Amino acid sequence: MRSRLLFALCCVLAGMGASVSVAAPAPLSKMIYAQAPVQRIEPLDYPQFKLIEAELRNTVRRHGDRSVPNRFCAVGYLLDRGTLETVLIWDNAQSLIRWWGGDALATSEERYAVSASFSPFTDLRTDMVEDDRYPLGTRAIVRADAEALIADCRAHGRQYTVPPLPPKGEDDEY
Repeated sequence: MRSRLLFALCCVLAGMGASVSVAAPAPLSKMIYAQAPVQRIEPLDYPQFKLIEAELRNTVRRHGDRSVPNRFCAVGYLLDRGTLETVLIWDNAQSLIRWWGGDALATSEERYAVSASFSPFTDLRTDMVEDDRYPLGTRAIVRADAEALIADCRAHGRQYTVPPLPPKGEDDEY
């Protein structure tokens, strides 16, 4: 009797397992883009993003507080026209940076990593609006769109911390 119950239980579980399928990843929302990105990418898989850690250090050197650890979240997207973009959420500066990558042919030297620090910044304290009924400024984004992007980065992006850097006068890298 016990073996029949065990056999029946195994059959039921096997039947349930056969009907379970892995769900396809949910399509990306449009977030801050006019059209939803085609797919999420791993930035480090592309040569123009290979110096991301140097880019983050140089961004802190140029715009940040060097005396504290600076936290970033990075998530990459393939956009509809084949463009690749990595979005950097800079927690300390409460900024969103749209980065199209550096020189894919550059060496690994940090001095070549300057493009993220010159990329468009959106200040998440002052450049967010509640809706898009009125013409938006060059950096303004709708709050719900920015929050969707930040949530996507937190769920699927890579976290980085730039440790405190030497003061400007003592920093031989910049």
